[in-house]
Amino acid sequence: MFTAANALYPVLQAKAVRMRSRSTRAVQVYNTSGQLEMNHESASFFSLDQAVKAIWPRTEHLLAETVAAAIAEAAPAADEAGVLSGSTVDLLREAGYFGLPVPAALDGGGASLLECAAVQRRLAQSDPAVAIAGNMHLFSVGMSVEHWLRRQDSCGLLLNAIAQEHLVLASAFAEPGLGGALLRSNVKATHRQGGYVLRGVKSPCSLAAHCNLISLQMQAEPAEPNGLMLAIIPATAPGIRVERTWDALGMRASGSETLRLEDCFVPDELIFHRCEPGFDDDQIFAAGLVWFCVLTTATYLGVVQAAIDATRDGLCQTFFGNVERAASLSAQAALGESLAGALSIEAACAAVAERMDREESDPRSLVPTALAVKHVAVDACIRAVEGAAELLGAKSYGRTGILARLWRDVQAARFHPPNRLAARQLLGKWALQLPFRFELDEP
Repeated sequence: MFTAANALYPVLQAKAVRMRSRSTRAVQVYNTSGQLEMNHESASFFSLDQAVKAIWPRTEHLLAETVAAAIAEAAPAADEAGVLSGSTVDLLREAGYFGLPVPAALDGGGASLLECAAVQRRLAQSDPAVAIAGNMHLFSVGMSVEHWLRRQDSCGLLLNAIAQEHLVLASAFAEPGLGGALLRSNVKATHRQGGYVLRGVKSPCSLAAHCNLISLQMQAEPAEPNGLMLAIIPATAPGIRVERTWDALGMRASGSETLRLEDCFVPDELIFHRCEPGFDDDQIFAAGLVWFCVLTTATYLGVVQAAIDATRDGLCQTFFGNVERAASLSAQAALGESLAGALSIEAACAAVAERMDREESDPRSLVPTALAVKHVAVDACIRAVEGAAELLGAKSYGRTGILARLWRDVQAARFHPPNRLAARQLLGKWALQLPFRFELDEP
């Protein structure tokens, strides 16, 4: 029997699915046969796209879409080979990427921490491995900028050269056996006339084979006051050897090789910061730590965005099965759960960056919040990518699929110092107003 309910049934069963278009944003509604029933431009601001735009500044003028697209196109092959492409590094050089944080007064890009973080987020959507490699350069340059702003010394000449000559700076802080400590080094620095002779290993060191300069920390032996030292040296200095050792689960094309320092001489004039091993109350160290936490978090948020985009595109195909799945409440709830944690981190990360960019801010007061944001982001980002991949189904597990690569890449969020054991202990000591050091403190 034909009734009003029968007539309304196809309408009541219509499934609204938001589809991403490269040129426009539209709402497309399909009926249960998978046929397009309605298509109109969305004027709604209640969308993930608008939420992200409200949090992060526009950065196309800092990193062109054509550059991001070219890097994205090269990403699958680079991951397969496990090698950071020299042509990708050259592309970033030509785009002015490596000079982004350098102040305009020093002929750089003049980008704030907030803008650099937004660029990192976009770059990670194209290729997380390239973004995490570039992240190490940007944070070291950002720390040097903070040093120059406070000291107005010869560091400005270095920053000008980075911007004008498109120099790449590798951050050689990671070492075997540090256990997540921030202010320790197993690289031994023995004093000689006019400087120090270094022996030790830095690994992994992103951009090791592509850099012009190396930023590293070293520890005086025998011990001396303020014996932990930070220096920037030429990558061509005698006694530096790059070993191609990087073969990892994810971030395979980050160029994170091993640096061996064998009687490498560092002149006194290239040492620009000193502190006691384990502790530093200087604003420059605090500023560098905030830059690292913010940029690293933003990079992994870009990985999450790429995973959500891939999942949406996979679910919102025009054939019947996936349209049904994308329209199901369970699928929407699952993706919404992944998004909730990540979007909260987005807002927190941008807020810390914005506060850091204010001239009156003391970076030491921002360190607890920056560490907390990075700490929470590890679980939130990993869960978001894993949840998105699981929602798409077995298709996401294919070795050549983008989600399998993103799932591998996001696991690296666990390993950036300070690790979660050290970070949560630091936060607990601060909450209890106990003495602390920037490392895991176990009896």
